[in-house]
Amino acid sequence: MLYNTSREFFFPLQGEEKYCTEGFKEIALIYGSSEESYRKTSSLLNRIRHQEEGGTPFRTVREAVEHEGRLLHEYLEKKTSAIFKENGFTPEGYPQASQPKLLTPNTSILEEEDIEELLDDSRYIKDYKAEILSNPVPYEKTKTSVNISIDDVGAKKQKEHREGKPTDPPAEKKRVYVQNTVIHVEKGDESYILNGYGVLCILRLLLGFLLHNELLSHRLIFFVDGNYLYRKVLELFSWHKGLSLILDWYHLKKKCKSLLSMAMKSTEIRKKIVDNLTPLLWHGLVDQAVTYLESLPESEIKNDEARLDLITYLTRNRPMIPVYAVRKRLGLRNSSNRGEKANDLMVANRQKHKGMSWSKSGSVALATVTALKQNKEYKQWFRERDIKFKLVA
Repeated sequence: MLYNTSREFFFPLQGEEKYCTEGFKEIALIYGSSEESYRKTSSLLNRIRHQEEGGTPFRTVREAVEHEGRLLHEYLEKKTSAIFKENGFTPEGYPQASQPKLLTPNTSILEEEDIEELLDDSRYIKDYKAEILSNPVPYEKTKTSVNISIDDVGAKKQKEHREGKPTDPPAEKKRVYVQNTVIHVEKGDESYILNGYGVLCILRLLLGFLLHNELLSHRLIFFVDGNYLYRKVLELFSWHKGLSLILDWYHLKKKCKSLLSMAMKSTEIRKKIVDNLTPLLWHGLVDQAVTYLESLPESEIKNDEARLDLITYLTRNRPMIPVYAVRKRLGLRNSSNRGEKANDLMVANRQKHKGMSWSKSGSVALATVTALKQNKEYKQWFRERDIKFKLVA
C-alpha cells in the first residue's frame, strides 16, 4: 500500500507553512509568546538557534500561535460535545430526563443553627438578625463545593483596514475591544483555567469540564461582577439545584462609590453616605440600603438619576448579594479575584497597554495557548494532540 507522506502522516499545511517541532513550540509558544511580544520571541528563537540572519521571522511565530490556538479550541469543542453525549446531555448543554441523579438537590450547605453561633455582636446583627438569617444566598460547605470565578477582559481590537489620509475633521472615536471570557475553577487546592470568546461558549466548555471531573454533584458557587454574567449562568445552569451566585464585594463597593460620586453634591457628602451604606451591604441588608438611599435629602443630591441608577442596581442584583460579614467569619470567599488574576495571566499582562491591538482570532488563540501553559498541559498537547482536561494542583 502506498502513502502520500505529505498528507497522510502529518497535518496538511498551506502556502509556505512549516512543520514545527515540539522544542520549537515550547520555546516559541510557552516560554516566548505567552510572556513577550512576537518580535522578542523571534529574536530569542534566532539567538538560541544561532540564526541571527535569515532566521524565523516574527510573523511565523504569530502564525504558529494562531494555528495552535485554533486547533486547541476545535479540540475542546469536540471533546465537550463527546462528554455531553457520553453523559446524556443535549448538544446545547441541557440534561435529558434520563439523568435524574444530576438533578438531586444538593445538601452541602450549613444549617441556620450553625450560622447563629458565628454572628458577631454588632448593632446590625442585633437590629436585623431575622433578615440576615433569611438572606437568599446560602453558606456552602467547602469540602463539597466548587468555586467558579468568571470575568471578561477586553483587548483593543485591530482595525479591519488601514485608514487613509483624513479629509474631514476627526470625529470622536469609540474604542472597540475583543472580549475574552476567562473562567477559574477551584476545588480545594486544585484549579483549572478556561478561556474563550463569548460567555455562552465558555460556559458550555465549563459544563463539559465539570462533567468530565465529576463535579456536578457538588454545590457550584459562581462569583460574578454583574447582572449580565448572572443571567448567562442561569441561562445554562438553571436546572442545577445546587447553584449559588455571589456578587463580588469589590465590584459592589466600587459601583456604589462611582454612582454616588455622580449623584451627590460634594465629596464630603458622598463619603458620609458611603460610610453609612457600606455596613448595610456588608451585612446583606439590601432593603435597608435601598430605603436609606430613598431617604436622602434633596438638598444633598446633584444628579438624582445616578441615585436612582444605584437603587435599580441594588434591587436587580439582590439575589446574589450575600451576608459578606458572615461569609468572612466562616472563611468563605467574597471575591472573584481568582478570575481577575486569571484574566491578568491569560490576557491583560500580554495583550493590554503598550498601544497593542489584536484581531479576534489572534487574541483568543494567544489566550488559549497561555491557558494551556497555566494548566500544565502543553507537553501532552504538543506530543499527543490531547489533554487531560482535569483539575491540577
